[in-house]
Order: sequence, then C-alpha cells, then structure tokens
Amino acid sequence: SFQIVRNMRLAQCLLLNSFLLSDSVLPSDRAQKLLNVFTIVNFPNSACNSTLDDAYGTCYTASECAALGGSSSGSCASGFGVCCSFTGSCGGSTTLNNTYFTSTSSDSSPCKFTVCKSSDDICQIKLNFDTFSIDDPDTTTGTPDYIPKTQCLLSQFTAESKGSNSANTICGTNTGYHMYLEAADNCNTLEFTWTSTTTKTFKIHIMQIPCDAEWKAPTGCLQYFTGSTGTVYSYNYQAKTSHIASQNYLNCIRTEEGYCSISYSSSDFSVSAPGSAALTGASCTEDYVMIPQGAASTTTISAYSRYCGVFLNPTTTSTVAAAVLTKHRPFTIGVVFDAVEQDDEAGTKGFAIAYTQSTSC
Repeated sequence: SFQIVRNMRLAQCLLLNSFLLSDSVLPSDRAQKLLNVFTIVNFPNSACNSTLDDAYGTCYTASECAALGGSSSGSCASGFGVCCSFTGSCGGSTTLNNTYFTSTSSDSSPCKFTVCKSSDDICQIKLNFDTFSIDDPDTTTGTPDYIPKTQCLLSQFTAESKGSNSANTICGTNTGYHMYLEAADNCNTLEFTWTSTTTKTFKIHIMQIPCDAEWKAPTGCLQYFTGSTGTVYSYNYQAKTSHIASQNYLNCIRTEEGYCSISYSSSDFSVSAPGSAALTGASCTEDYVMIPQGAASTTTISAYSRYCGVFLNPTTTSTVAAAVLTKHRPFTIGVVFDAVEQDDEAGTKGFAIAYTQSTSC
C-alpha cells in the first residue's frame, strides 16, 4: 500500500543519514558519499535553438532563466538546462546574448533599445533583421531647392556603432538582411523614429560576438558574408522602390580557403545615373558601388573601381549586364549613395549582386 512504501522510503533516508553522520565514516569519505548522492552539473551558457517561433536562445538552468526574466522554450545541455529566450521592446535594454528587440501594438516614436556588452570581451554586435518593415524611402519628385527622393522621411532606423562618425540609418523593407556594429563600452543604441501612422513591424535578433570569435567580421564591415557563393543586396532592395540616400558602408566577403579571385554579376542593378547604360570609373560621381580593381578578367591591367548606371558591366556605356572580376583582397563591395536624387537619374532601385569565388587567378 501507499503507507507501506512511504514508511520504507523514510527508513531508507534515516539509514543513509545515520551512516553519513556516524563517527565510523571519515570526513573525506562523508564528503565523497554526499557528492555521489548529489551530483553538481555545470554547462556553458551557449546558444541553443528555442521552440518559440524558431528563435534562438541561451542555455541556462530553469531558475537562472526565470531570474533573468527569460522564457523557457525547449531543453539543452542533455536536459539539464532550458533554452532561455529574451525579448525586449521600446524603452528596454539588454546585456544578454541572443535577445530579440520586437515591435508591439503600443509602440510610439521615438522607440529606443539599448544594447550593453554581456562581458568585457565582446567586440561586435550583430543585428539579424528577422522582420523589418517600416515606411519606404521617399519616391516623390522634388524641386531644385528640395529633392526628397530616396530619403527616409516618414520612418527611419538608426544603429550606433563605436568609432563611426554617424549612426547607420536605413528604412523600408529589410527582412532577412543584417548589420554589424562595433560594440561600444558605454552601450549601443538602436532607435526607430517615425511621423506616419502606418504599421511598423520588426523583430531584430541581437547577437554579441566575442573578440576572439572566428566568425567576427573585419572591423568596418556593415555586412559580412561567408561561403564561396552568395548574394549581396542593397538595403530596401526587397521593396523594389528605391535605394536609400546617404549610405556609405562596406559589404565584406570572407575569402574562403584556396580561393584567390571573385566574380560579381547582377541581373538587377539600378544605381542612379543619367541614361540607360552601364557606367564605370569617373562617370560615377554621386551614387555608385565600389569593386576594387574590377575588370572583365583578373588579368586585365586597366581596371575600374566605381560602377553605376542600370547595368553592372566592366565596360562603360554597355547596355547589357556582364560579370566584374577581381583578385584584389579582401573581397568587398563598397556602397556610396549621396543625400539627394536628381530627376534625371534613371536607376534608383538598388542592387542584387551575386558573387562566386574562384581558385583561378
């Protein structure tokens, strides 16, 4: 019966207790026996896959997760820990890795979120835009004295980066894109501001990157790509409306082992310039992308670094797209978009540039 089982368990506990406390058991033996009964499990607070909305979390004990204000969503560390998810909203802050900054129905402008280092050895902050949809850049035609086209007038997002002369500012649709920031000793501020009444939705995964992490981006890279192939997009390219004014940043591509050159191609390249052709070099003065020493082949001596117009092509005035090759390393695509957009500038959509690394130099 239940009472008999209960009495047996009580007797076992009393016997164990008397044995451990008896004078015949040496203190060292007593400590060892206690450790055998109560095993202490330690595990690192590493990243884990949460069961909550396909999000990432950090592995903690259940009590630690609750104390930190997180949500337990799945197990980790062979079941000894829980995958703890952290979410913040306007006016919040975090010192924890794998935190999500998300929009709510009660958000108001300005909407600020502060990211502080989780430890002294954090060098970078990576923002993954799981969802990012705010007002597009302006597309209206202006006057000689006022040209608002491509500017983020109704909504904007800014992210402060250590050592940067100004905050990185974007708007529009940027779901699936990312942004690297240099971690500041006095925290990094993320901020949305707006004047419109349209719905703003965002879910930003915030990752803190240690200084010795192999996947840390080179200093000065706003976007960082790995792999021998991939595609680099300008911010707001998804909206298919216009690129964003006042941009000056680097997209960096890790040189994979054994590769020494890279080829860039685009079937959708629209970087503002008068006319309807590809332009290179000195013909690109206002908005352009930078591909250092780009050319039709890696053996071409006469090479350009600036590319603009409505086609990506190493040949000026060409009316078709063609690959731009370079063996200049590190592999980078610089983006320079000025603050205004003239009415005679034909292309304003931005770009999707595919890259393929090669072992042929």
